[in-house]
Amino acid sequence: MVSKPWDAFVAFGLPLLLLAVIASMLSSGVIRNAPVAVVDQDNSAFSREAIRNMQAVPTIRVAYSPATVDEAVALMRQGKVYSIAHFPAGFSEGAYRRPEQVTVHFNGAFQTIGALSALGQNTAIAAAATSQLETRARHMGLPATGLEPPSVQVSIIGNPQLSFELFLGGLLAPGVLHLLAACSAVLAAGRLLHGGSFQNLRKVSNGRTATSLIGHLLPHFVIFTLWGLAWIGWLCGVRGWGIAGSMPLLLLGMATLIAISVILSGFLVALLGDIDMAFSATAIYSGAAIAFSNGTLPLDHGPRFARIWSDILPYTHYLRLQTGQMVTGAAPGTAWHDLFILVAIALVALILTILMVRWRAGRAPKTEALTFNLPTRGIRAAFIATFRNLPRARPVSSLLILAVVLYAFYYPAAYTGQTAVGLPVAIVTPARTPLSDKLVENLNASHALDVAAVLQTPLQARQMMRQGVIDGAIILPDNFEARLASGHPDGIAVWLNGGYLVRVTSVGKAVAGASAEVAEVALQGVPETARAAKLAPTIRQQSLFNPTQGYGDYAVPAVSLIILQQTLLLGAGVIMALRRETGAPALQASAKLGLWLALTTIGTLSCLFYFGFVFWFQDYPRAGDLWGVVLLAPVFSGSVAALGLLLGRIFDRHERVLQVLVGTSAPLFFLAGAAWPHFMMPPFLVWLAYLSPSTAAVQAFVPMNAMGASLGEVSNSVIVLCVLFIVYGGAVVAATRLRKRA
Repeated sequence: MVSKPWDAFVAFGLPLLLLAVIASMLSSGVIRNAPVAVVDQDNSAFSREAIRNMQAVPTIRVAYSPATVDEAVALMRQGKVYSIAHFPAGFSEGAYRRPEQVTVHFNGAFQTIGALSALGQNTAIAAAATSQLETRARHMGLPATGLEPPSVQVSIIGNPQLSFELFLGGLLAPGVLHLLAACSAVLAAGRLLHGGSFQNLRKVSNGRTATSLIGHLLPHFVIFTLWGLAWIGWLCGVRGWGIAGSMPLLLLGMATLIAISVILSGFLVALLGDIDMAFSATAIYSGAAIAFSNGTLPLDHGPRFARIWSDILPYTHYLRLQTGQMVTGAAPGTAWHDLFILVAIALVALILTILMVRWRAGRAPKTEALTFNLPTRGIRAAFIATFRNLPRARPVSSLLILAVVLYAFYYPAAYTGQTAVGLPVAIVTPARTPLSDKLVENLNASHALDVAAVLQTPLQARQMMRQGVIDGAIILPDNFEARLASGHPDGIAVWLNGGYLVRVTSVGKAVAGASAEVAEVALQGVPETARAAKLAPTIRQQSLFNPTQGYGDYAVPAVSLIILQQTLLLGAGVIMALRRETGAPALQASAKLGLWLALTTIGTLSCLFYFGFVFWFQDYPRAGDLWGVVLLAPVFSGSVAALGLLLGRIFDRHERVLQVLVGTSAPLFFLAGAAWPHFMMPPFLVWLAYLSPSTAAVQAFVPMNAMGASLGEVSNSVIVLCVLFIVYGGAVVAATRLRKRA
């Protein structure tokens, strides 16, 4: 396996490179100093105190103080701020007489960082509002004791720091290794296939066909299992996150996941009898495994297809096992259940693989004639020939046409539900009271939550959370209702499962809203408190460019650009590698330009298909600056096509393009800055990220589509794409001229 340079790179160099990128990208862990803006048209003691509080919040920094909201929104469209706090003129005086609001707008198109920035501003404003309320109450002669609201103590079970290094590192790296192992094993098994038959393998192995195939797959299992164990050692040992549950179960789960990856690759090759189709099937089941794993948006109440497909995919069961043992300290019984499913999948796949290999060994090989013939000169001739060859070259057409259409509807299926729905929580109360019953009613009415149990002890809640039965618990103290009415309430404890940060946000928001409503109803019996509370400044949070705060509206537009890049990049790379593999004559500069122009046209049409029909059909944010999108699409597509043509020249066979580049998709998405912001990454990594056209494309197309940004407002990203277009395109032509001189 290591005797060939490319095999050695795939086994050792590529995993090391991708894991190093993931580790470096997430090393900061917790969001710090997110740039925000403040529009202070009130210029009062209250607004100044709120701004001082914001400057003390570590998660944000007040980067801009524009005069109007429109100016602030323009800064948001340019990517310079993620949330905006607006104090309207006359707010402080008006709050004595009528309900006025401070509004915090956040960028819903980049929802993760936008919501966290808004939370930081909300916290600072709320602290100032509490101080303002106490001051006004004293002026009114109201007793301070009557103003004391119940405190809420939030505890995160596992990952109390809400670290994205632990969350995303645990989600992303195993998923990448799962895909790399699968693709590596596909090529290993495909090499033994000749004309859709294992007949030759049966001859050289003296009839022990299945045993020989397993022997060829075994090194891939060992190497990628070691990489998986190394990542666990890095994250839990070197980075110090520890293992909350059983280390043996965690390591065994990783080994089983890699075993499934390798075995399923052998099965797909044997079943389909075609290495290119096996690669496509592998990309479908393992390439989108992270999206369907319940690790981001929970699918428990999502579309039926998404739920069924999630339960089928092995990565879903591994991630649940890993989260329980690495993060939340789940009981071993829960892990054994998932491990049993993984082992069963591996055994069934192994049996089917043996049967399929023996069956295919008895089939006569068919003649294979994979080519991509092009005229050696002439822009127009090469342009036309490229389109004529697409139906004949299945590996190319499957990437440039079928994959583009398939992923337009397959990947978004994971996010059709948009928001977390029906997340199970428990209420812990020593005795049922009207207040606790009202809290149950409010939580069930929130749509996001479902009260799965009303318990008497916190220990019961902790056990249910560790078993994965509930995602959160609300713990009410003894005599809570009576003490709330007397003005001296005890605190409410809220426990949340830190293994899934998206769920933490949804559960926390719904719990806060329901608890506040219950407290407000209870305080109606205290007239002085209710009278003072009505004078408190209120805060309204508004999501811009994603009003429903849907996860699909946030994730899919950015992911679509990765899909568009990877399909075009792989298609262009396969064309060049296939020509090298078949010994096709070298192309002159004019033919190269014709091929590049044809691929750019295909990429542009794919972009317009996504940004036009697909986004309309799926109802995603679109057409904010339609003409900007139309003008920039050929630049993006040309950059990707040129890069693909350059990369394709270095591979020894066309399957190698998929083996190496498919696994880069998930890291490229996070490097693009949509889910994890660039200001949290090391500067050198951000510079490297911009070598991929998808990075600038995400920073340009998402604002133009969703936020109505103009080309001028995303000019930095436009310039990057234009430079890549010129550099990569020039390199394609220069490579031809250099070869002619040589």
